[in-house]
Amino acid sequence: MTLTDVVPLSRSDVQLLQSILQTPDALITGAALDGFHSRLAEALKVSGVLQPDGHQLAAVSVSDHDDEAVTLTWSPEEGGYGYFNPEKGWVSVPSPSLQTYAVDMEAVLGRLFCRLDLPSNSRPVERVPGLLWEIGDVRLPGRSGRSPVWFARRLSDHDTWDQVGRYLSGHPPADFRVVVSASPIPQFSQADINRHDFIHFQNIEAHDVGLVIDPSSLSAQITTGASSNWDEPVRHASGFRHFWVGDREFRFNGDKQRQVVEYLFYVWERGETSVSSARLFSDLEFETSSRLRDLFKGHKDWKDLIETRKGSCRLKVEELLETQRADAD
Repeated sequence: MTLTDVVPLSRSDVQLLQSILQTPDALITGAALDGFHSRLAEALKVSGVLQPDGHQLAAVSVSDHDDEAVTLTWSPEEGGYGYFNPEKGWVSVPSPSLQTYAVDMEAVLGRLFCRLDLPSNSRPVERVPGLLWEIGDVRLPGRSGRSPVWFARRLSDHDTWDQVGRYLSGHPPADFRVVVSASPIPQFSQADINRHDFIHFQNIEAHDVGLVIDPSSLSAQITTGASSNWDEPVRHASGFRHFWVGDREFRFNGDKQRQVVEYLFYVWERGETSVSSARLFSDLEFETSSRLRDLFKGHKDWKDLIETRKGSCRLKVEELLETQRADAD
């Protein structure tokens, strides 16, 4: 899908679609559309994100004291579906009301991500049927490299979250992963998975057309892949592959190197002056005989960032910042 193919949708159109996406099967009946959302339904149909998908042979009884569903039958005499009501006799149900409509997820995903810089051969891949899709590695404004982006629906439902959470935990990202959600992110999901950013679509929507993600807004919302506040003196990106103190950048390719830097960063962030090397190795489940100089062997400037002294280690943040301030003067 290209930008020229995108049919504008209003905020109300998008809200209706989001409510349909929250249903178990992403379906809505023609009766519900005609009764409550006729104008909005037309916009969603024209845009291609809502498609006819069979018929529902049930309706709500018109009896004044009975709002239960009744099964519909075909009447050759009436030439349509309906049901018999003891008070009103035969009640015909208009054919359009029986039509069901399903969300076309291919159309939704194509529209949502049409402004993002994805590889030309990238296609959404369904990972949990009807609930979770891998979109691809996206190049975003202000970020080096590409960011892996996924999409999920119904995360506010506990059973759905269990399914999606199990899949993501069982297939961890190399560095981090962005999951765009069709609904607000539930509190019970926040602490369950590391190295994931769950972002509600509404927070990154391009409001000029509706149901399209704005690349700059998405980049600004990501916190796992990089510090969201770039004027902070200490920040990191891509799972601590990149680490900055002021304007000094350090790069770490080895997984254990990145784990050490991440661990020491949180030690520094908590205000602790240092940590014992033995505790660091134990917490990271490294061999007890490990030595930092061996883990960082071949890294030319790791000692500029990390100090080891008398069995303890720490990040040399204050020294690096003071040196930069002195050089600036």
